[in-house]
Amino acid sequence: MKLVRFHPSAFAEFEAAASNYEGKRLGLGTLFLAEARKSQERIAELPSAARKVRASIRRRRSQKFPYFIYYSVEADEIVAIAVAHRRRRPEYWANRLKDT
Repeated sequence: MKLVRFHPSAFAEFEAAASNYEGKRLGLGTLFLAEARKSQERIAELPSAARKVRASIRRRRSQKFPYFIYYSVEADEIVAIAVAHRRRRPEYWANRLKDT
């Protein structure tokens, strides 16, 4: 099983979403974190199971929250490129590909 590493901007998005949910309702941020960790585990276990959105980019949909994790599978690791709300502008994260 490969390690999932978060691009710094993806990690910031992850933390911001959790904080936003926690601000809406106590404990909701914790639920978001738990759901995101489940998604991360599924990505690590079966990296090629998620839908391809570009030649080397896949996305895993959160089951309980309106978020996708966009990631690329590298030789020795998986790089999470974005933690994006489903309604956010598409492919805003594309410029991060050169930073992975």
